[in-house]
Amino acid sequence: MYKKLIFVIAIQVAFVGTETYASCGTEKAQTMENSVHCGSTPSATLDSEGRLWVAFVQNEFVYVSQSNDLGKSYSDPVAVNSVAEDAEHNGENRPKIIVDESGTIFVSWTLKTSPRFTGEIRFSRSIDNGKSFEAPRTINDDNLFTGHRFETLFLSESGHLYLTWIDKRDLEAKLEKGEEYIGAAVYYAVSDDKGASFSKNYRVANNSCECCRIAIAPKGPENIAILWRQVFGEDVRDHAIAELTPTGETLVTNRASFDEWHINACPHHGPTMALSSLSGDYHMSWFTNGDVNQGIYYARYSFDEQKSNSLFQVDGQPGAGHPYLAEFDQKLYLVWKGFNGKETLLNLITSSDDGISWSSPKTLLITDKGSDHPLLIKDTESLYLSWLSDEFGYIFLKLNDNTRQLSNNGN
Repeated sequence: MYKKLIFVIAIQVAFVGTETYASCGTEKAQTMENSVHCGSTPSATLDSEGRLWVAFVQNEFVYVSQSNDLGKSYSDPVAVNSVAEDAEHNGENRPKIIVDESGTIFVSWTLKTSPRFTGEIRFSRSIDNGKSFEAPRTINDDNLFTGHRFETLFLSESGHLYLTWIDKRDLEAKLEKGEEYIGAAVYYAVSDDKGASFSKNYRVANNSCECCRIAIAPKGPENIAILWRQVFGEDVRDHAIAELTPTGETLVTNRASFDEWHINACPHHGPTMALSSLSGDYHMSWFTNGDVNQGIYYARYSFDEQKSNSLFQVDGQPGAGHPYLAEFDQKLYLVWKGFNGKETLLNLITSSDDGISWSSPKTLLITDKGSDHPLLIKDTESLYLSWLSDEFGYIFLKLNDNTRQLSNNGN
């Protein structure tokens, strides 16, 4: 019988933060009124000084907590919103956090409104090192009681702060005219003054899928590339990729995956994307249950060639899903959730040749309890795994040259 938390030697990982390693059910965690271990859907970032910042949702508040020792201990959480609001907190729809070089903290989230599938894109920032946050603002500018959800936040090298999301304003406009409209649309807004103000809303594409996260990666110092699930034809939900500018231009839009997934519903499986430092192409990974491909896949997209290549099936087993990609030190890492029939397996593969070949899958973590989607966080020094589970609480794992095998001790 293997231990609940297992690290496979071949992947060379070390655990950070064993002193406060605690699930929410432990006595220690229960003494924390608000805690990263007891909240939902944490997102993490590292600032220029190596501090870890985590945003999470608990009891209708978005909180931010910081750690000066990479997860061994955390500061008391600070509420971003001073008035309770129903912030979305599921794996595909979570608060986002970025800290710029000056220490300004940017936080975005989706406010869930009523009826179902409606919402607003919310944003706040802190200019006093996380001691307080400005009053939250709504970024979607249509003033419609409709869907604005699944936002993603990104800061370019040039200092442009991008917010993208899934938007149903065009669906509402078509319905008023008695016309048909498939899916939703992708919109974005940009701030060029460190979040003090945002541009008007720009539409990227009509007929996106209604409920999947959007992946963002840099495209030069100020533009971005985005990858999202798009509706092709009447009901094929594959992926599209585009290049966006800070002035609202969509320069290129192409189809990125060709799985032929015919589904008139929400997959709730968004893609992940990372820029290659070797080729300048874009590494992509996603889940599909299409007529052509089923499971988790990887491919590389070239804007120069305007096509995808190097298609590779990562995991075709039932229950596999929610991959996440990152490149660090010219090595590509891909994590995802697998399933052995009883337990969730957090798996990893790596590539040292720009996605041409991959290592064998290695199991990082195992749990039979509920768990969030895995994320990869990096700074100039290291790459980390960010993951929350009901059994182990919040885990921040450094991927390095050390090896360890640990079990949950409830500390």
